[in-house]
Amino acid sequence: MGTQPPPDVIAAAKAADAKWHIPASVLIAQWALESGWGRREPPGSNNPFGEKAPAGAPGVTAGTTEDIGGAIVHINAVFRAFLNLEDAFDFHAEHLATSHWYIPARACLPDVETFCKALGGGTAAKPNYSTSPTYGQSLLAVIRDSNLRAYDA
Repeated sequence: MGTQPPPDVIAAAKAADAKWHIPASVLIAQWALESGWGRREPPGSNNPFGEKAPAGAPGVTAGTTEDIGGAIVHINAVFRAFLNLEDAFDFHAEHLATSHWYIPARACLPDVETFCKALGGGTAAKPNYSTSPTYGQSLLAVIRDSNLRAYDA
């Protein structure tokens, strides 16, 4: 069995799943990929998903690597700051559950495999959660290797 998430991550993902109907396994796998299993997040942000802060929202400035016009650049960006991990998971799950960008992916639920695949491979013409064509497979590998389906509602 692969790496296991800490209890606070499991609890936050399960609460978000119960409220927004985005599978806890997917939320935990995104947490694992986006934060390096909790090792990387903007300091003081409680933001493992790398959510950027819109103008006027609470945020922290941190260095990040971005692909801008095909060039990999290091910049400082303002990341959304959450009071706690539960708020971060709730915000992230709400975004996946309500944003028009994810309507095609949500149509795949409750099939976790198809939902994960639908989150990847986005383009400028067809935005998605990730532009990586292998993002869905990466999520599924984490879910499988760590038996994360056990945490779904």
